[in-house]
Amino acid sequence: MTPEFYRRVLKLVMRKALILCFFLFSTTVYAGDLVVTVEGLRSNVGFLRLALFDQAKEFPRGADVHDQDVAAKRGRVDVVFKNIKPGTYAAAIHHDENANKSMDTNFIGLPEEGYGFSNNARVIFGPPTFEAASFNVGLEKTAISLKVVY
Repeated sequence: MTPEFYRRVLKLVMRKALILCFFLFSTTVYAGDLVVTVEGLRSNVGFLRLALFDQAKEFPRGADVHDQDVAAKRGRVDVVFKNIKPGTYAAAIHHDENANKSMDTNFIGLPEEGYGFSNNARVIFGPPTFEAASFNVGLEKTAISLKVVY
């Protein structure tokens, strides 16, 4: 085996390595941002807890795919979720006024703190369905709004 042979093999290996690196580091991430506008917070006390779900069986109390807790602000709050994979989601929010990370309820199970769902889906003898609260996120920025119910 001659030095020329080794040079050719090395050149071939380097070329393939360069091509592999190009494909590994140039993959495009297809994701968009989601802006959630929450209106009707009654106070600056506590936190606004937001959760996004992509599975009907998990909505609204199971495993979420994205969540954020932000400081409560009376009136309107905008929350941005970055790089959300395109798909169908439903959002649930909770104004955790006493910051105990739990929805407080009265003795018959009715919420004592604010809550809400995407599409302002209505609560009738229990939380709304995933289908009632669902919306689509694409590659572009998506914006939704919902109102807090107390």
